[in-house]
Amino acid sequence: MNREARLPLREAPEEGAVRMLEIGGHRIGLYRVSGSLYALADRCPHRGAPLCAGMVTTPIETTGGEVALGARHSIVRCPWHKWEFEIATGRSLVDTRLRVRRYAVHVEDEHVVVSLDQPT
Repeated sequence: MNREARLPLREAPEEGAVRMLEIGGHRIGLYRVSGSLYALADRCPHRGAPLCAGMVTTPIETTGGEVALGARHSIVRCPWHKWEFEIATGRSLVDTRLRVRRYAVHVEDEHVVVSLDQPT
């Protein structure tokens, strides 16, 4: 069974976008956030929704009565129940006990490599 995917770096997603991959029967979303690449399982840990079909956005933060888009991280919002997960960490913003499974991503010889065998 294939345990990793390799794609040319030029085919990696643009900033704030997702590219879907299938590795060994697992659907994985490859994201680019602040120039870095992240791979998340396409399954919301809340109710099993296809998480990567959700919108990529930046959370709204409030400080001292001011409302602004959070500059710290991007999130993916589940299309079923709108639960939000940090793309960089997989952490839920709704219930910190829940995380999306993440996979190792690295660049090698102008290719992006995503591996099922090295979860992060």
